Amino acid sequence: MNKTLLPVFLFVLTMGKLPAQNNIKATAGWMDRFHSFNTVQVLNGSTTTSFAINTVNGFQYGKLFTGIGTGFDYYYHTSVPLFLEARLNVAERKGKLQLFGNGGLSFPFSSQNKRQEFKTGPYKAAGLYAAGLDYLVPVKKEAFILGVAFSSKQIIQMVDNNVWNPMLNRIENNPIKDKYSLNRIAIRLGWVF
Repeated sequence: MNKTLLPVFLFVLTMGKLPAQNNIKATAGWMDRFHSFNTVQVLNGSTTTSFAINTVNGFQYGKLFTGIGTGFDYYYHTSVPLFLEARLNVAERKGKLQLFGNGGLSFPFSSQNKRQEFKTGPYKAAGLYAAGLDYLVPVKKEAFILGVAFSSKQIIQMVDNNVWNPMLNRIENNPIKDKYSLNRIAIRLGWVF
């Protein structure tokens, strides 16, 4: 019985290996799909013009890129954004036109209100989002980024509000929640590798 199973087993094993060797392709490793989008942005809004620097690191799957980003945002109040970003290749000729969107949280970096110094109190993390178009100009395996986006950043400050409490005969702090929604247009320049 073993003598009849051995040739069948070798035949099946050989036939299974032959087609597999013909279909071997150079598959991209995970490092070939990894990209880092690094940008400097000029932010223009109704209150001021400022800048931000961001880095987004993630992986490309076909036409879709997803990654996580962070940086510094100096618009109105300095903050550190932490967000998820998705990109889609819309057109691809000599360069790539990508549509992107991101959303996450903006963490306060400084504790002083530089615009209205009389307002004291701690800042809290708040939401942020952005959407836009980037054009990637290839330079060997890397690319130069030129883009435009709309972004919104929220700032929440718990402003100290000291009031007299006649029942307890003392001054108490009843914080007031100040929430700012800052909309701006971003001109983006950067590098992707």
